[in-house]
Amino acid sequence: MSILSLKHIFGIDCSLNNSIFYLNEHCYLYQSSRYIILYNIDYKSQRFIDYGNQFDKLELLSVSPNKEYLAIVLNKCRIIIYHINQIIKRKKILLLKQRINSNHILSISFSNNSKFLLTL
Repeated sequence: MSILSLKHIFGIDCSLNNSIFYLNEHCYLYQSSRYIILYNIDYKSQRFIDYGNQFDKLELLSVSPNKEYLAIVLNKCRIIIYHINQIIKRKKILLLKQRINSNHILSISFSNNSKFLLTL
């Protein structure tokens, strides 16, 4: 039996639930202030994803089951989807930036095959 301990997490936003995602044995992803941070443990390097201006507030964060896509929900019901593998390779690829005609998004999730994004 092993005990999990956190050593180096700086500036994580505690207002979001389930905001730390384990991508593989080398990388994990978390949200801090206005950025989403991809941290590589081996190289001790960070990639920053700036998702908007100073008035945007991150409400939800989701990673697909195959760890390929990142979906974020901002206030005013905007959904942005990124391709994680391209961000790791230093290319910022934005797949979709869509405004939803709704008042509020409560939950977001990818389907098991990562082809569909489900919102509530």
